[in-house]
Amino acid sequence: MYKAVLFDLFGTLIPAPSMIDYRRMVAQVAEILDQPFEQFYPAWMSINDGRLDGRFGSSEGDILAMADLLDMTIRNDQTSGCMTVRRSITRKFLTPKSGVVQMLEKLRDVPVKIGLVTDCVYDVPAVWAESELAQFFTALHFSCETHIRKPDARAYEAVLRQLDVDAKDSLFVGDGGSDELHGALRAGLDALKIDDLRPVDGEMLRVGVADWNGPVVKDIRGIFEYVQRATCK
Repeated sequence: MYKAVLFDLFGTLIPAPSMIDYRRMVAQVAEILDQPFEQFYPAWMSINDGRLDGRFGSSEGDILAMADLLDMTIRNDQTSGCMTVRRSITRKFLTPKSGVVQMLEKLRDVPVKIGLVTDCVYDVPAVWAESELAQFFTALHFSCETHIRKPDARAYEAVLRQLDVDAKDSLFVGDGGSDELHGALRAGLDALKIDDLRPVDGEMLRVGVADWNGPVVKDIRGIFEYVQRATCK
């Protein structure tokens, strides 16, 4: 059995954000900044990579980067208002999928060490401790803080060092965004895809999804069953 399981976050442990919800959040930010959504949204998405790799330094820095891009001046109360909106929606996004908490409890009881490798903006680590998921993870990699994004091997390796487990004894589980599954293989881990997105879920915010011909489970319960059956390399 594996000594450690590393998880992706969005689309794996929590639902990938719906584009409707995401656009609604951006529309609220645009309104606070007195900007028309039709022009604001493309500009916001044009610096998405910068938000994920943390180049703007903070959630507030993300907003200031928009100000520079749009050549506008932002008041302190507008920045605070944007933070309130973004943190509020992030808390909602961090709601675990059905069955995730029970699956993590089973892994913890085995015991298996559990780590997180996620590409995310600064709002996620800012409210992570409030999430029901936080109790299960002893090693974390937030791309905005490390400035390293999947599928870079260093993202997985940083978590394995924190867990003090070799890659050959570890499994990475993700939905396939950011080419993360192939990245895990290149880093020496095994990889498992969770493919539980239903057609009725509609359009989701997913970045860098790559084809995958490796092992797949169709629901959350299958993750623990896979770990139980698996033999490490």
